[in-house]
Amino acid sequence: MSSSPRRGQSAIEVLFILAIILAGVLVVTPAYLDENTAMSAVSYVRTSASDACAYLNTGVVINDSMYSPLNAIITASNYTYRAFQLAGVRSADVNGKMQINVTITYAGAGLPEATVEANIKQYIEDDLVSKTNVVRESGKLYLRGKEIEINVDVVRR
Repeated sequence: MSSSPRRGQSAIEVLFILAIILAGVLVVTPAYLDENTAMSAVSYVRTSASDACAYLNTGVVINDSMYSPLNAIITASNYTYRAFQLAGVRSADVNGKMQINVTITYAGAGLPEATVEANIKQYIEDDLVSKTNVVRESGKLYLRGKEIEINVDVVRR
């Protein structure tokens, strides 16, 4: 009969250790998932912006509605090579939403930068919605419930 109280004590100790481990998981997991969402969004935007630069550098127009914002840039530049290059992608948490800033540079004669920025931004947003788990609701982008704001800055070098 003396082994029965020891088993009970061992079982309580195991339950206590499991409770500590589960509490640790509950504390660490939300922070990890939040960081993972931010990294996923930046990765998605970087890939999409890089694809936009590659498409613009080809100077060839494809009759696909997905590329219509970029096609407008190509035709406005009279099919001239501009050497678009992704210079950087930065993210910040602003007022509870994720703000992702994309910087793209290009060479050659000047283009109307506001139009180019708007068209590249439109392409990135459309690409994210069609190829990733980013959703568009009421004109805003969301990834796992977190709002994403994309800003594109195009600079002539």
